Amino acid sequence: MSIEDIIQGCKEGNRTCQDALVQKFAPGLLALCLRYTSDRELAKDALQECFINAFKYLYTFQGKGSFEGWLKRIAVTCTLTLHKKYHRVYFNEEGDADVNMIATIPDIYSTLGKEEIMSLLKELPESQYLVFNLYVIEGYVHGEIAEMLGINESTSRSALCKARTKLIELIKKQQEVFLVQSTFI
Repeated sequence: MSIEDIIQGCKEGNRTCQDALVQKFAPGLLALCLRYTSDRELAKDALQECFINAFKYLYTFQGKGSFEGWLKRIAVTCTLTLHKKYHRVYFNEEGDADVNMIATIPDIYSTLGKEEIMSLLKELPESQYLVFNLYVIEGYVHGEIAEMLGINESTSRSALCKARTKLIELIKKQQEVFLVQSTFI
């Protein structure tokens, strides 16, 4: 059964199609939810909300654009809503970073794998991590991020700049460790 058939069946209320949709997209969406909260139970709750909203508003999906992208947007929104409900995220609006600063990325960046990069991202302060993820990985613009997180656009830009700067510092530290380890080999 094609994804179009599954979507049409879901629009008609077909339980088999609804189950097929959940089975197809749940693993990837759960991983997405876990990027925005380290609380596995909260991520599962967000996933549940995602599917509830997806089935509720499926009639609004007109087939323009990616269905998976549409679901991801719902999942991110649900996760951030639940995350904000249970965990306060603090943004420093004072002393905005220079958003025009050009960042020089260390050479070791090209040798880092996905897991190493994700590990480094987890070391960012939560506010910077959320903005970085939303902007760089999910492709949201600062206006959307500001609305989702209840902050100003300038705060979103500043958090992204600070995240990039901090990430470069972390990569440089990784590079120093790598160089020290390679001298002892």
